[in-house]
Amino acid sequence: MNKQAVAPTHAAHLAPELDPITAEVVRCAFDNIADEMAVVLLRTSGSPVLTEAKDFSAVVFDAVGRQVGSAGYVLGHLASSRIAVQEIIKKRMPDDLEPGDIFICNDPYTVGALHQGDVGIVMPIHQDETLIGWTFTNAHLIDVGGVSISGIAPQAHDCFEEAIRFPGSRAGRNGVLDREWIGFIEVNVRVPISFINDVRSLIAACHAGAVRMRALVDEYGVDTLDHYIDYNIGLSERAFRERIALLPDGVAHTYDWVEYDGRGSSDLHAVSCDMTVDGDQLRFSFTGAEQLDAFINATPSAVAGGGIMTPLVCQLAFDIPFNEGIWNCIEIDTGLPGTIVNPRVPAPVTNAHIETGMRLGRMVGEALSITGSLSETEMLRGRAAGQATSSGAGAAWFGVKDDGALAIIFPLDNLVGIGGGAQTTGDGQDLYGFQTTLAVSFPDVEVHELVDPFFVLWRRFSLNSGGAGYHRGGMGMDQAYMLWKADKFSGSLFISAVELPARGFAGGYPGGASRSAIIRSSNVLEKLKSGQPVSSPDKLSGALDVLPAKVSNVPLREGDVYWATSSGGGGLGDPFHRPPEQVDRDLKDAKISRAAAEELYGAVVGEREGVLYVDDAATWDKRDRLRAALVPNKRHSLKESACENGAAGVTVKSDHWCCSHCEAKLGMLNQDWKVCVVPRRRALGELFDKAETQLRTREQQPVYVRERFCSECASCLSVDIELEGSERTPPGFRFDAA
Repeated sequence: MNKQAVAPTHAAHLAPELDPITAEVVRCAFDNIADEMAVVLLRTSGSPVLTEAKDFSAVVFDAVGRQVGSAGYVLGHLASSRIAVQEIIKKRMPDDLEPGDIFICNDPYTVGALHQGDVGIVMPIHQDETLIGWTFTNAHLIDVGGVSISGIAPQAHDCFEEAIRFPGSRAGRNGVLDREWIGFIEVNVRVPISFINDVRSLIAACHAGAVRMRALVDEYGVDTLDHYIDYNIGLSERAFRERIALLPDGVAHTYDWVEYDGRGSSDLHAVSCDMTVDGDQLRFSFTGAEQLDAFINATPSAVAGGGIMTPLVCQLAFDIPFNEGIWNCIEIDTGLPGTIVNPRVPAPVTNAHIETGMRLGRMVGEALSITGSLSETEMLRGRAAGQATSSGAGAAWFGVKDDGALAIIFPLDNLVGIGGGAQTTGDGQDLYGFQTTLAVSFPDVEVHELVDPFFVLWRRFSLNSGGAGYHRGGMGMDQAYMLWKADKFSGSLFISAVELPARGFAGGYPGGASRSAIIRSSNVLEKLKSGQPVSSPDKLSGALDVLPAKVSNVPLREGDVYWATSSGGGGLGDPFHRPPEQVDRDLKDAKISRAAAEELYGAVVGEREGVLYVDDAATWDKRDRLRAALVPNKRHSLKESACENGAAGVTVKSDHWCCSHCEAKLGMLNQDWKVCVVPRRRALGELFDKAETQLRTREQQPVYVRERFCSECASCLSVDIELEGSERTPPGFRFDAA
């Protein structure tokens, strides 16, 4: 497993005369430019999606299109911005570019948008007629026309139904929007004033970045600044290559399925990932089912940004300054065109980033956990984690308020209020958000109710949503709201994981999935008028209408209550190792139920003066009895085996795979250890029903978990998910396959 890092030959070694302190000042200057662009966006936009949720990004490029600075709001935009700027350079240079040109980009197929709802502005920066760089700003706008609201079309059959597409079109000159272009927009989107104002905010932010960029050139000169750009890109590349070289050479393999039920049947579409570590280079190879006439197909930026760069930045390059040097260390292969990981026009893609893109990100995160846990470096072993769910309950509504004004409601609450994966250092972060949108949040209740015509009834943790483990996955959100000063809206709903939740790692279990429903014709108005609080669904009458994951034209009427629960992150490590006092704390904090404590954590729960508690000694005894029934040759108590170094599940000793808890040999390195350990197979739906954990159970091709236990200490080492009738090679690692 010992590796020698390849000596880099980039500018970091070729320019010793450059001052490293000045280099850091220049690097920070570019990030500060992007940060100032972000501030301009926040202060000029009136849309809550920008001002409150911060679903936008700002990125700075040099003259040849290399990333040199960014404001880290949406990691997926690191790819979409790069594709957009490079495409504009390709199409416009050198004869079709003037100072102050405004190019608008939201077409995933040509300028790399994550989806059509993400509208980007690209502007060149000139100094005395010389091109010195580019600015890029991007934001999710609440409507971009098309068949559905907010640029997300759950039931579109092709990309022409979805939204207006701008393939890097010139929308203005000399820094000013073209009047005819504005007239075109005014008759093609539902809320033109909001759309045009947000586009102007994006332009203003680009202008602000250009002013600061020119000042930087004035201070250092073009040639000197270019040298420092080269130097900093080289430093990041060198640091990242050295980090990659700490991973063992070989191939990490994993798989998943993408859900779609928008045509009336619940179908799953296979995807897989091979991550090859070859010295100081990473290669990613994805395969996917045939592209679908539905909005789940991945865009290039959903693959590169949400699928690869997001988990890479979070797990491997977390402390390395981000610039073009990081991109130089990876290769991406999405196979032949025509699949959900490499679609062709006219495949619809409006949910590319949080459907297939999210699944790819979860797989890459798992591959990094598998590989990092086998590193000889403690720091990388500590980056293993349960999967971040990156799946919430999205909804967008359109209608007329009581005062006659048109309104779009696009609450990010249940879409963003989702759990993070459990970490080696502790439980996963509650309400972590999409991993690719780590700085995106959701508004306070008071802001919502001030701006939008709805009233929030309750907002709390979704019970049992965090995946069970030695460290528990982060919790998702449970929220309900109703229309206020409006009597009828129509909505589109989109959830990417109702049947296949985020997986755990090293014996950790999956988190809970998402769900959306409407309590129809409830008595909520009568309750509120009488002064009674409505804090849970059991206080309401009415018919519960559980909705499909992907659906359009959903009516929401006065007196209806929209109720959504969001998913949680995967657990890490064996839940039978979790200290009983922590299970007791989760029980008292209403993060888990009694059923979950007993079924998933093997706890013995008693009651004292009306308060539930976990019996420490009885819990350890119960756990040992349950595992002894599964592993007859069990030699060690689970309490003795429970330790933090079990976050890897398995480790390598000499030429053997071994249990990381007791070091029992599991098999030779020349084969997958999972072949040597007979698994226990259980239906995930039945398990989660007993544990009162949210999941939609599949009637056809049910989902199973395969649990593998150490033959000596009976610790759970892995929990894999499989689909009935779809045998696949389980996630694992093959040494030195390159």
